[in-house]
Amino acid sequence: MLRHAARAVPWLLVGAAALLIVGLLAAVRYDNWTLWPLQGTAVGLLAGAVGWCLDEPAAAVVDPAPRGLAWRTAARASGIVVLLAAWSGAVWWARDALFGHASTVLAQGLTAAAVATAWVTWRRSAGEATPGQRWATVVVPVVTAWALVRPFEEHIPVFPYAFSGWDTSIIGWSTAGIGAAVLLMLGAAGPARRVRR
Repeated sequence: MLRHAARAVPWLLVGAAALLIVGLLAAVRYDNWTLWPLQGTAVGLLAGAVGWCLDEPAAAVVDPAPRGLAWRTAARASGIVVLLAAWSGAVWWARDALFGHASTVLAQGLTAAAVATAWVTWRRSAGEATPGQRWATVVVPVVTAWALVRPFEEHIPVFPYAFSGWDTSIIGWSTAGIGAAVLLMLGAAGPARRVRR
């Protein structure tokens, strides 16, 4: 499994994303009132990088192999572990600047990673070779824009700011996490079908 992970995980991308996540939360720690949108950007970057870890460029070769999709997903999880370690460490380091909601910010990243894992695994089970790249190219800019503009902040506070909206945000992120768990079970259980490019 480790040999597969060493070759299959895009380690350069994982390392760059981990450093950037730490840098973004360091900026929030430096000036949380002004740079708070970077917290949401870091969540989007984490979700994008996690999705990319699960791509299988050689799907035409490995999908028919005896090792199933669940095994290959577990092998690629080492890249996800590095990203989550970077996220957890950065949140712990910036905890004093997170308006007393460090655990909620931590949960946002963990949930975003679970959603990315679930969606990409589900698409892989449907035969897509590299859905993580498409996922990343959509989720990173969309989440960054959402964090900057914060549309519908009164009703849908995805990345609450300062001291309001946290309870509603927790409900939303919890719902996303439950949905991700269900989708992950459905995706990992099914074999990867014929590869579509």
